Amino acid sequence: MKRAAAKRAAKRPPGKLDRAANIVIYDLAQAIVALRVAATARKPVTLWSAAGAGVYAGAGWFSALEQCARQAVPGANATFILDCAERADMVQEALRADIKGVCFSGPAAVADKLTDIIGKSGGRLHRRRPKALDLSRLGDPEIACRQYLAGD
Repeated sequence: MKRAAAKRAAKRPPGKLDRAANIVIYDLAQAIVALRVAATARKPVTLWSAAGAGVYAGAGWFSALEQCARQAVPGANATFILDCAERADMVQEALRADIKGVCFSGPAAVADKLTDIIGKSGGRLHRRRPKALDLSRLGDPEIACRQYLAGD
């Protein structure tokens, strides 16, 4: 059984996000809860900003949120991704704020150029948002994260 799972994992493209690990956060409290649950479960997690948050909240906000969340839960294995919608200028702002993961839904030709730029800084550009647990719609984010990461 373990061999089959290992073979499936090996066939996945490098860097492909695992559906079970994607959580949409809206504030620092939610980020900390998600990281604590992931660290306790010893599972990696990818925390996505709300759609378009790079445009209306800015890269500085997201960078500070990531830094504070990582300090609060240093043992978590986490990736943070700021959604910049179709705004290439916001992607560049995110790079200046040292954000390593961004989502850009603009034109493919622009995305190709941004991918090259981001790759040189050790970051990654995502072209679409995955299915994810959205913490805005839940009463108790901790319980929801535990159930989500457990596969319930």
